[in-house]
Amino acid sequence: MVLLATSAFVTFYLQKAGCHTLEAVWSDHVNSEGFREAILQGLSFVQQHRIENWIADDRRLGPLNAEDLAWIATEIMPALSAGGLRRLAVVESEDLLNRVLIEDAYTTPVHILNIEFKRFADLPAARAWACS
Repeated sequence: MVLLATSAFVTFYLQKAGCHTLEAVWSDHVNSEGFREAILQGLSFVQQHRIENWIADDRRLGPLNAEDLAWIATEIMPALSAGGLRRLAVVESEDLLNRVLIEDAYTTPVHILNIEFKRFADLPAARAWACS
């Protein structure tokens, strides 16, 4: 894996062996501005590196607000689909509210956009599915 970028909230890795996968590892609770900035950076990586799969390691990501999740659904998911993303694997947050909100926000857009979405309890399973 290649380290692409790191910030106070997230680290991005690129996996090229076997499949083009972006892995975002969230390291802390993030405010709205930091979250949106990180997501836009991830979108840029998808477009730049022709990423087909995104693994979001959300285990340490705290609760997100409804406005940010609506922005993901209406703005980011269509852009990811247009950029070639085909699979989104989420390693679920330790925060129960976050798990529920993310599932609700992602389910409709991914079905409409033909992006496969699956939740996981651990990172190795998410990686295996993303590259299968």
